[in-house]
Amino acid sequence: MTTPFKQPNDSKRQKLIPDNAFPELQAKAVMAVNSIESEVVAADDDTIFDAKLAELKRMLQTALELEHSTIPPYLCALYSIKPGTNLTATEIIKSVVLEEMLHMIMVANLINAVNGKPCIGAKETDNDGNFIPDYPTPLPGNVDPKLNVSLACFSKESIRTFWKIEHPEGGFAIPEELLQKGEKSYPSIGAFYEALVKDITALETMASQKGKTIFTGDPARQVPSEHYYGAGGKIITVFNLEDAKNVIGEIVGQGEGTLGSIFSEPFNPGDERYLMFGPTVEEYAHYFRFKEVHYERYYAPTDSAHRDSPNHGLPTGKKFEVDWEAVCKMKPNPKMSDYPKGSPLYEKTYDFNKTYSALLDNINEACNGRPAALRDGIMLMYDLKYKAIELMNIPREDGLMAGPSFEYVKS
Repeated sequence: MTTPFKQPNDSKRQKLIPDNAFPELQAKAVMAVNSIESEVVAADDDTIFDAKLAELKRMLQTALELEHSTIPPYLCALYSIKPGTNLTATEIIKSVVLEEMLHMIMVANLINAVNGKPCIGAKETDNDGNFIPDYPTPLPGNVDPKLNVSLACFSKESIRTFWKIEHPEGGFAIPEELLQKGEKSYPSIGAFYEALVKDITALETMASQKGKTIFTGDPARQVPSEHYYGAGGKIITVFNLEDAKNVIGEIVGQGEGTLGSIFSEPFNPGDERYLMFGPTVEEYAHYFRFKEVHYERYYAPTDSAHRDSPNHGLPTGKKFEVDWEAVCKMKPNPKMSDYPKGSPLYEKTYDFNKTYSALLDNINEACNGRPAALRDGIMLMYDLKYKAIELMNIPREDGLMAGPSFEYVKS
């Protein structure tokens, strides 16, 4: 049976990124190994290695926050669609949300694999910052720093923002002011993960030369598929370097669908990496699914993903209906502080945030040694949806509707 967000006649799932998708990364990793090793040899001290490993764990925590940061905006768009309308768009956004939740769990598995501690919701200390971004916000980790992400209703503007979030590597340049400051920045989520693969590979290579491994985490802290209640694919547990690369390949594949091939120069019409659609592909990457919603049509099997192709990377297949007015037009980026404390809207917004915080606490518990706890969060997810929709149907004095603010509140 064909679901609304798939091209007709899709039957088999094809890997969005093949097993050998990281040749450039492996080459870069060798360079990184040589660079890091020279530092260690010069210092003749394990201190540098330990510092690099600690930095890797911080970067993995940023990856966790990066994956999460997309979920509240996607949920706002999803919940704002009026019931019974925009069925295809609803299915597309819902499928993306489920995959982003899956990515969060798999990044937590990565953190646990290198004996780190995933922090979801609350942080250990106030100095650790906030897990939930203060919207409007740039993406965590200096990913595409010029992009600002808001909580807003379903619209062409929000969908354009979503595809920019999922934009494949090569589409944007790092702002010159960040380059001059020497800050780590990444033109895309894929580039961020490419750096992660490089660092993980380099550190594991160094450790293996000493007969050790960086994958020293307790296997019992991994969240396996049998404990995951959502759809969006199968969880990958992480015990070694190959598993780590598979996790990152799955995350990038579901999000961007490619590691830079869309923007490679010059355009080669015969390169199969550009042909990412058709009957052998069960579902497309988030970037392409959001493009389908924006242009109100599916990708055709013969479409090319490259922007210099005859279809300019845009969908040319069968059209479907999108009613951009069939939405609850919530105030962008609402806050509890918008309302007097104790007022009905304050209490309803606080109640939503309490439910969302409880859901994050539940996921945090599951990813920190009690994976079976994930199933306890199913009812929280339903409650979250109903409370968000209730808020989006309450008019404000300015003519807009209220909406969920996604703020963390301690229980």
